Amino acid sequence: MATGVKELKLWQEAVALAGEVVRVARTAARRETKSFTDRLIECAVAVATHVAEGYGGHEGGEERRLFQLARRSLAELETHLAVARHAGIIPAAVLAQLTPRTATVGRLLAGYLAFIDRQRDAGQRPPGDLPLRIAAAEAVEQ
Repeated sequence: MATGVKELKLWQEAVALAGEVVRVARTAARRETKSFTDRLIECAVAVATHVAEGYGGHEGGEERRLFQLARRSLAELETHLAVARHAGIIPAAVLAQLTPRTATVGRLLAGYLAFIDRQRDAGQRPPGDLPLRIAAAEAVEQ
C-alpha cells in the first residue's frame, strides 16, 4: 500500500521523466533556445508537481482536477518534445528514449483518473482515504 507520495509509482515515474528532460534540456540548451528549453523543463516538472498535489488528500473534485492538470502538462510536454525534435534541438534517438517513459506516465495517469471516476460513480469516495484509493488504483494498473 502506498503510504506517501514517494512510494506512489506514478509520482516516481513522473519525477524520473522530469529528471531525464532536465538532463536532456541542459545538454541541448543554447543561448538562442534557452527560453524554449526552460519551458520544456517547466512542463516536465509540472507533471510531477500536479501528481504530488493530487495525492495530497484533496476532496474528490479537487483531486481529479489536479490529476487532470498533470495530464494536460504531460500533453504539453509531449508537444514541446516533438517541436524540439523537429527544430533539431533534441536528436531523434534522445526523443525515442523519452517516449516510453512519457507513455508510462500517461497510462498511469489515465488509470488513476479512471479509478477516481469509478469511485465517484459508485458513490464510494470516503474523504481522507486517498492513499488507500491510490494503492488500489496502482494494484489495478499492475
